[in-house]
Amino acid sequence: MPGGFRYGEGLLSPEEEQTYASAFSTLPFQPFEFHGYLGKRRIVSFGFRYDYSGRVLRESAEIPALLLPLREKAAAFAGRKMNCNRRL
Repeated sequence: MPGGFRYGEGLLSPEEEQTYASAFSTLPFQPFEFHGYLGKRRIVSFGFRYDYSGRVLRESAEIPALLLPLREKAAAFAGRKMNCNRRL
C-alpha cells in the first residue's frame, strides 16, 4: 500500500456496511460547484461548507445522527479524538 494508507479488516460488520450504504443513498448529494463549473463528483456537507462563489464559509445541516457512530469509528481508526462541541 502507499505510505500513509492503512486497511482495517472488519472495521465495519456486514450489517453496518448495509446500514451505512442505505443511509448514504438518502443523503442530499449535489454536484460539486466551483466558480460556476460542475465537478465530476457529488458532495454533501455537514456543519460548514465553503461557498466558492461568495468566498465565504457557510453553515450546513448537522451531521445525521445515524452517521455519528461511523464518525466515531473513523476517528478512532485514525487515532483522533472527537471534539463534537468544536465550532469555527
